[in-house]
Order: sequence, then C-alpha cells, then structure tokens
Amino acid sequence: MYRRILLTHDGSELADQAVTHAGALAKATGAEVVVLQIVDSVSQIIAQMAPVSMEPMSAGPATVDIAEESVSSQHQEADQNLAAVRATLEAAGAPKVTVVVAEGRPQDAIVEAAEQLGCDLVVMATHGRSGLGRVLLGSVADHVVRNTANAAVLLIRPSEPDAKRD
Repeated sequence: MYRRILLTHDGSELADQAVTHAGALAKATGAEVVVLQIVDSVSQIIAQMAPVSMEPMSAGPATVDIAEESVSSQHQEADQNLAAVRATLEAAGAPKVTVVVAEGRPQDAIVEAAEQLGCDLVVMATHGRSGLGRVLLGSVADHVVRNTANAAVLLIRPSEPDAKRD
C-alpha cells in the first residue's frame, strides 16, 4: 500500500504521537519512513531580527554570524532529535528509516519534501485548532493537506482527553 512515508517531527511531545502511527504503518506495509525536521534558514532569522521599516536594510556581518550560529545550533538539536526518533521507529519494526533536516518554512518544506522524495503518505501531528485559533496562528497541516498533490496525508491529533482545541 505505502512505499515511502514522510513523517514530520519538530521535537515536541505532540510530534512523538505521530511516530507511533508511522511506525505501525511502516511495519504493516514494509514502507520506508523518511523523518523530516525543519529548521530556520539564515534569511528567516535575519528577517526576524530586522526592525520593521519601509526602507530595505542589509544585514551586517554580526547579524549574519548570529543567524548562521543559530541555524547551526538548530541543526545539531535536530540531529539529536532525529536519532532518537529513528531508534524508536526501528524498535517498532520499521524496515528502513532515513532522516532529513531541511531549512525553511515548515509548510513549504513538507510539501516540497513529499514531492521530491516520492512519498505516498505524509504523517504529521496537528494541534487540531479550529476557528479563531487557526485563523490567528495559521495551520501548517491545512497547507500540507491542500498542497500535497501525490500523497495522502494522515493528521494525528493530540491524544490527551483534556487537549485544548481553540
């Protein structure tokens, strides 16, 4: 049924809940699991650090150095997180696990990875927000569902009975 499953993970406990589902599906279907974690890019960090103004500003060397250091640190954290996720999936019986760290906006990076890696299923956790919470905070899951052309998308909602859904 599935040959390659893209599992998104951001290091959170919520994302850990999707690991269980991806592992079970991989074991049952013999699919490879590609675990994707997205970190900020240097340009995103520089944009966040820049003051809001009408005139374009260039980033100074100190700003670029800080941004590059932050991206490097995020890559290291992602590598550690993905090693743990890989171990969990392998223990659950997933036949093949690959890890990938990408830079950029999560919603775009997930859609792009699913397409470029030839994934036929995307598994991701979602906060399950609706209404105003979704409008104000946006929804990575909504973007992925609407823009992933060649893969099914399995959204895992929080399993705690008292999980907040705005």
